[in-house]
Amino acid sequence: MHKVWFEIYTRDEWYTIIRECKKWFGNNWRGQRGVRRRLEGYGSLFQPHKVWFLVPNPAFKTWYELKYTDNKNSGR
Repeated sequence: MHKVWFEIYTRDEWYTIIRECKKWFGNNWRGQRGVRRRLEGYGSLFQPHKVWFLVPNPAFKTWYELKYTDNKNSGR
């Protein structure tokens, strides 16, 4: 398993990564606990939260970032 880190701003971004993990790996991945509560706190829209996922393929991070780069840049 490989630990990959993401900087996320919203719960929607976090859930998007989770959906992609499920598509790629089924149940063969893990995510950091307590993220949803951290993202519900005040200021979560202004500060990125560093969140890790344990996945079997480290290429997942590169693929995810390339896929969603345009969406992130156009929204901010």
